[in-house]
Amino acid sequence: MRRKYTPEQLTFIKEIAPGRYADEIVELFNARFGANLTVGQLRALKKNHNIKSGVPRCRGGDGLFTEEQRDFIAQHVAGRHNRELADLINEKFGLSITVKQIKAWKKNHGYSSGLKGSEGMAPPNKGKPRTWTGGEETRFKKGHIPHNYMPVGSERVNADGYVDVKIADPNKWRGKHLLVWEQHHGRPVPKGYAVIFGDGNRRNFDPENLILVSRQQLAVMNKHGLIRNNAELTKTGVIMADLLQKISARKRKR
Repeated sequence: MRRKYTPEQLTFIKEIAPGRYADEIVELFNARFGANLTVGQLRALKKNHNIKSGVPRCRGGDGLFTEEQRDFIAQHVAGRHNRELADLINEKFGLSITVKQIKAWKKNHGYSSGLKGSEGMAPPNKGKPRTWTGGEETRFKKGHIPHNYMPVGSERVNADGYVDVKIADPNKWRGKHLLVWEQHHGRPVPKGYAVIFGDGNRRNFDPENLILVSRQQLAVMNKHGLIRNNAELTKTGVIMADLLQKISARKRKR
C-alpha cells in the first residue's frame, strides 16, 4: 500500500532535499513530523515526485547543509557555542540539527567560534609566550579607536532581522529581546529556552509581547503554525503546543 503524504510533508521534503543524502532527509523528516519514514520509502517518494537532491552517489561532499545554510553558518559561527549555533540554524531553516552534528561539521570544515574552550579544549598556545609576528595592525592600541568602533549600548540589526545590543568590548552582542525579557523578569533566559515575539513583530519590545518558550514548544508551534500576529493568540498557541506534546507522548507509549 502506497504511503500518503500531506502537502506540508511534500513541501518540506522538496525544500530540504537539495544537497542532502537520503538518510539525512529521513532523519530531518522524522524529527519534524514524528514519523517513521524509511530510506526506501523516501527514495520511492523522490522518484514519484521527481525530487532531486543533486548529490553524488558516493558520499564525499558536504551533504548535511545546503549552500545557503553553509553561508549562514559562516556568517554566524563566530562567538557562538555549538548549542547556540545549532539552535540558530534549526530556528532559521526549520531543521533538527544536533550539537554533535554541528560540532563534527565544524571540525570537518575548519570552522571555529573563536571562543576559548568552546570546542572542548583550551587554545594550544594558552600560557605560552608569544613566538609569532604579524597581526599587530588589527589589534587595539592604547589610545586608538577604530573608525568603525561602536560603543557598548549601541544597537544594530543582524542578518536575520533581529536587533542586537552591544554588551561588551571588543565585539560582544546579544539580542535586545533577550535583554528586555531578562530585565523585566529579573532572571536570565533558562538554558534550552527561547524568547519569541508574540505578534511576530521583531521591533515590538513590549515585555507583554515577549514570550518565553522551550525549544520543544517552539518546534511544535512552528510545525502547527501556532505563532500568530497577535500575542494573546500566540500565548494560547503555547498551551496548545503543550497539549500536542502530551498527546504525542501518549501515542508513543501505546
